[in-house]
Amino acid sequence: MRACGNTLTGAGPGVAAPRHPLDARPGWGPREPQPGRAGASLLAGGGSPLREFLDLPRRPSRKCQRRRPRVWALLGLIVLVGGGLGCHVRTPKPAPPAPSASAPVTPAPAAQVLTPARPSPAIATPPKVISAAPVPAPQDDDDVRALVAAVEQQYQAALQLYREGQLDEARQGFDTALDHLLASPYDIASTPQLHTELTSLLDRIQALESDALPAGGFSQASPQSAMQKILQLTFPLDPETKARLEAKARVALARQRRGQLPLTVNDAVLRYVHYFTTRGRGDLLQGFRRAGRYRAMVDRIFTEEGIPTDLIYLAQLESGFNPRETSRAGARGMWQFLALTGEGYGLKRSHWVDERLDPEMATRAAAEHLKSLYTLFGNWYLAMAAYNTGEITIERIVARTGYANYFKLYDMGALPRSWRNYVPVILAIALIAQNPSGYGITDPDPDPALSPDEVTITSNEDLRLAAECAAVTVADLQRLNPALLHYLVPKGYTLKIPSGTKKLYENGMAAVPAPDRVYWRLHWVRRGETWRELAHKYRISAPLLQQANHLSGAEAPPPGTPLALPHRVQRRQFSTRR
Repeated sequence: MRACGNTLTGAGPGVAAPRHPLDARPGWGPREPQPGRAGASLLAGGGSPLREFLDLPRRPSRKCQRRRPRVWALLGLIVLVGGGLGCHVRTPKPAPPAPSASAPVTPAPAAQVLTPARPSPAIATPPKVISAAPVPAPQDDDDVRALVAAVEQQYQAALQLYREGQLDEARQGFDTALDHLLASPYDIASTPQLHTELTSLLDRIQALESDALPAGGFSQASPQSAMQKILQLTFPLDPETKARLEAKARVALARQRRGQLPLTVNDAVLRYVHYFTTRGRGDLLQGFRRAGRYRAMVDRIFTEEGIPTDLIYLAQLESGFNPRETSRAGARGMWQFLALTGEGYGLKRSHWVDERLDPEMATRAAAEHLKSLYTLFGNWYLAMAAYNTGEITIERIVARTGYANYFKLYDMGALPRSWRNYVPVILAIALIAQNPSGYGITDPDPDPALSPDEVTITSNEDLRLAAECAAVTVADLQRLNPALLHYLVPKGYTLKIPSGTKKLYENGMAAVPAPDRVYWRLHWVRRGETWRELAHKYRISAPLLQQANHLSGAEAPPPGTPLALPHRVQRRQFSTRR
């Protein structure tokens, strides 16, 4: 099921395996490993990817933070003595800083946090490509305060879940609070109160994540799949049923092509053939249907790597072909890689991307891993077992018993009950797939294969802007890019977009200046729209809208023109489809 230990793939059901800290949803997640401790916090230290992405300032070092309370305590003592005993000393509030790029921003106090909120240095506003005047900060302080209050309420609710030990639900709550703030209609970089709230929120979440590391960090395990639950079950098989299934299995063996996974017919395999053709038929057909999305890609990669293409059914057992599957052990993706194992096969992780969730990259890594296990054991059954429970476990069992035959070990009772049926399940699925009609199974219509267009991201951008440029929904892009952990798409990432939309995407993105693709949005002009309507719809003045798009004149641009919206706007009745 998972790759575990050293460079192994898995801790199967019942096998203890350390959970990788901070394995993410599509949301905030996995941390870059540091020497001596896997999964150390990515937000630790002076800066973080989110700060760099949004051009936020670096935090002062912990050493400086430890000294500050002493300095302020000393100053307070001096003021107290100078003012006389019994006097009430009131420190005047400092004058508000002038709007300058070098003006420091004082963070909001962090309520109920494990580490004090850190003050933030100057705001570094990225230069604009167009000559339009910068959008001023919102003048309605009540709306800004209401937004901050709503975000804080969401954070406090998540904090309560964290204190109750519900780490999965807590992380989802923290994600909701961050998304609420980042998706607001305001420009955070030019709104000090929101900028301060974002910095404070990041610091508090980092502190909680750091404290969660000893317990394995936040995790988001998916419910155990139906396929995984059957590994420990036993199914009675009467002699008549056994003989009938064995005869059909012989027909499937005769049809097997050279170079495929060697199939075996015995009681352990036939019991699962009987299960999948009766009670478990729904689970089997669901896997066959989902396999259609990836079969062509898996067959191509496995053929290139020189391994049997029937090993695709290992993914059906591991994840049901769900690229976002997450186990309780921290294994992720369609092929259920643990973090360290994935890194050993080139699957990188960052705060924004987890390549274990990329079906094609993970398939390549799985093929290489299976190939190396086969080289080690010289037997595909033992290689599959090692993929599930780890090569060290299999080596120890073989060394202890003196047998390197999977089903000999099975019959001896040398394999743990929790995963001994792992190989028989895969063999049963492969046998039925050779001749579904022979078992009375109508092969379902497979899901259409994924054949998206690809674009390389040249500057950081928001996934919602990408969806608007391609005239598709955000959900469409998320389905094609499961490795993305958040709305922010980092520079250098290869974004998959629906087939036939690449030209449209490029035309739309060309209208938005590269430095502003995290904050700006896009609108495709429709027939009959006027500058006045567009200005009212997006709460942007018509002159600024024209200046941002280098346009002029009383008439709106013709239909089909990509119109850049020069800051994060509040859209009304707007769909991402044209």
